[in-house]
Amino acid sequence: MFTHHTHIYLHYTDAAGRLFFANQFYFIHEAKEHFLASLGLGIKGLLDHPTATFPIVHAEADYKAVLEAGDEIDISVGIEKIGETSVVFQFTIFKAGAVAGTAKTVSVAVDKILNKKISLPLEWRRKLEKAV
Repeated sequence: MFTHHTHIYLHYTDAAGRLFFANQFYFIHEAKEHFLASLGLGIKGLLDHPTATFPIVHAEADYKAVLEAGDEIDISVGIEKIGETSVVFQFTIFKAGAVAGTAKTVSVAVDKILNKKISLPLEWRRKLEKAV
């Protein structure tokens, strides 16, 4: 399991100084980019792929504890499932060792020209499978 450490800056919070709900997705996406880079799938390489792109088509989150400006958090990232065309990523956010939130996203390989889902490019699949 990959872990990304960060903290909550004031500009990610609402008027009460608590994490604005949508920004949980900011943090999990940042952790996902670091996770993918650790597998040799940096965001630049994904974006520059000649025929495929990898958009998020589903996202869900649960909020388990308050996160506030100044909190340090660890985000664990893993792969729940690799399908023919998609990958399910799972995230757990920890604050002081306790679960503060969970999330899941699904990304699908899409043909850049036809805008239709395609099989995961083999080089992506090989690198992603290292994390399962």
